[in-house]
Amino acid sequence: MFLLQRQALTLSFNGLRAKALCRNIYQKTAETAAYNRNNRSTLMRYVIGVVGVSGVGGGILYYYLQGERQQTYNSSSLNDNDDERMRINPIIRSPREATTKLRENQVSFSLQRNNGVWKYESNQLGSNYPIEDMKSVNFEYPNSEKSAFGDRLFFGIYDGHSGWNTSKLLSEKLIPRVIKHLDKAIEGYGEYSNLISNKQELTKKAIEKAFVEVDEDILIYSTNRLLNISPKPDEGLNYIDENLLSAFAGSCAILAYIDTTDKGLYIACTGDSRAVLGVKDDDEKGGKKWKAVALSEDQTGRSEKEVKRLNKEHPGEEGNIIINGRIFGGLEPTRSFGDSKYKWNMKMQEAVFTKFFKIRRGLPGGSRNKTPPYLTARPEVTYHKLTENDKFLVIASDGLWDELSNEEVIELVGKLLEGKRDMINEEKNNFSEDELKYENNMQEKVFTFVDENASTHLIRNALGGAKQDLLCALLSLPSPISRRFRDDITVTVVFFGPDYQTNIKELQ
Repeated sequence: MFLLQRQALTLSFNGLRAKALCRNIYQKTAETAAYNRNNRSTLMRYVIGVVGVSGVGGGILYYYLQGERQQTYNSSSLNDNDDERMRINPIIRSPREATTKLRENQVSFSLQRNNGVWKYESNQLGSNYPIEDMKSVNFEYPNSEKSAFGDRLFFGIYDGHSGWNTSKLLSEKLIPRVIKHLDKAIEGYGEYSNLISNKQELTKKAIEKAFVEVDEDILIYSTNRLLNISPKPDEGLNYIDENLLSAFAGSCAILAYIDTTDKGLYIACTGDSRAVLGVKDDDEKGGKKWKAVALSEDQTGRSEKEVKRLNKEHPGEEGNIIINGRIFGGLEPTRSFGDSKYKWNMKMQEAVFTKFFKIRRGLPGGSRNKTPPYLTARPEVTYHKLTENDKFLVIASDGLWDELSNEEVIELVGKLLEGKRDMINEEKNNFSEDELKYENNMQEKVFTFVDENASTHLIRNALGGAKQDLLCALLSLPSPISRRFRDDITVTVVFFGPDYQTNIKELQ
């Protein structure tokens, strides 16, 4: 997805040895313009020209020069002894600084419950600011050791778009709502009474119902309450609560639920986040190999299955809904939470925008938009019975899967689990022209094993791996420029087995 942009970025950074030249050019220009407000526009036109010629990479130079300009103009207020304050920080992070950035949000937690899950590790790296990805974890333990039910473990990742509001709400409310419906299902309450003999179908229905109900809260019930409330004179728009903002933004969701009573693994997917199982399988030579087993399917406009579903739900509109793999040419996921503009009809759109914003908003797709909603939060729920060969589960937002295949992800975590480690020089960057060249717009991936945390390990290798120059460049870009080269990435890795030593012994 970001390959061509990264090519431009890498080639741009290939010229960063000329940063000193940029500094000299800037200083010569600044001699005549730095303290003359009338001439500042001349300097800016020069910088903008650099951006235009250099393309995306020019944006980096512009960012660098902006930092130079600000410090030059402020220098008159500094004393001669303030050299340290005037020092310009280099725009490119060192490998050590990149590692610090990668690891600042990582989490590793050992359960020590002997329930078949011995550890999980998680991390996220933002590209948007603030980050639009969110995650949550919830462990439900039985009230007593004599309980017929085992531990219930939940791991969720929520990939937001058009803002962070929807993903944040899901991180707080989705798992509790799933638990509520699972409890109802166990009791055979209401609509679940006819499924009480089939635990798998019962569980799937409960999860599905919880997903849909949370989205209805966002789009219907909370919004209707707001429409029926009149603000106080001094409140302005302050009474518009988080639910309305969550209706305007949107989010995909991937949820892993592990029922340790019978080693049942349920994956609920709404959107294009993904869950992949790492399996240690027999190979043709009698040894062992890592196998990637996908437990979810991406739900986007490029999925034939999703296109057929939409055409079936909107008869007579075939060919008018999916344009260039996107809903009306706009949104790529075909299932999500929020995203009211693809779900509300014109009456609801006008009611909300007329009351709160005194404007009207047209429907996406224009005249093609005839029978909304065109998006659903209803998940596809799959079931997998965990076995001794199932070693770990990776769930992640599409920021990871855009860069690494299922097989690459499983092989990376598998080898890390087996003990593979590399040494890396974190003291310097070597920008080599040979290393940075692209052949036919393709750059060979070179993986590295320097992180103990599996989720950090995956993020590093998604952003360059052993190519420290590329990694440091990608982690040096400020938002929103960074969004052109990489997405927010959130990863959770769940390890199966009684404990670490047992796993290592089995792997060997």
